[in-house]
Amino acid sequence: MYLVEGTEKVALIDTGYGVGDLKGYTETLTDKPLVVLITHGHLDHVGGAGQFEQVYMSHADIALAQEHSDLEKRKQAICHGDAQACATVTPADFIPPFTGEFLPLQDGQMFDLGGVTLKLLALRGHTNGIMTVLNVQDRTIMFGDACGVGVLLCLPESTNIEDYRANLIKMQHNEPLYDQVLREHGAFESPCSVLEDCIEACDNILAGTDDAARTEMMGLVA
Repeated sequence: MYLVEGTEKVALIDTGYGVGDLKGYTETLTDKPLVVLITHGHLDHVGGAGQFEQVYMSHADIALAQEHSDLEKRKQAICHGDAQACATVTPADFIPPFTGEFLPLQDGQMFDLGGVTLKLLALRGHTNGIMTVLNVQDRTIMFGDACGVGVLLCLPESTNIEDYRANLIKMQHNEPLYDQVLREHGAFESPCSVLEDCIEACDNILAGTDDAARTEMMGLVA
């Protein structure tokens, strides 16, 4: 999650799994009007949206977000299948699922927070609706799960390698606009070369020259 503050408004980017009082915590940090931007519909990003009223997300991920808001699915994800750990987690620990209507989040959409402008840039691959967030003034882009040292494309909601590669190349047009890349997993920050690294990885996979190895992650074998 990221909290971006302008002189007039605040943007909360993603809401985690939805455990604890996220809204109450943000109110200890700022009293400005808050808007929530969900980068994509996976449970570790949309889980806490239920505490908020003004929530934006690409409508391409609505069905995915509804599926991933399921309390049992979120519980299993937090416990990672550890039966003993899961036994200590109850529904009362979770923020209820978001039941409102997601406001549309579209490629190129801008949010003026007062001296801080956020521009949403689509980068389909990990999911069909996934967005990245460019902080125009700070020259920082939040790639989140969309582009990094490890990008999950083996999920049912992911695009294929060809489409992902084409979307990465399209994103290259925005490279003059940022000097820093932030993410939401792993090291949380990547060098700006990560975009080209992912394009190279796609090229190698499509050419059959990658160091392919079967792996299992979150119950998926790829």
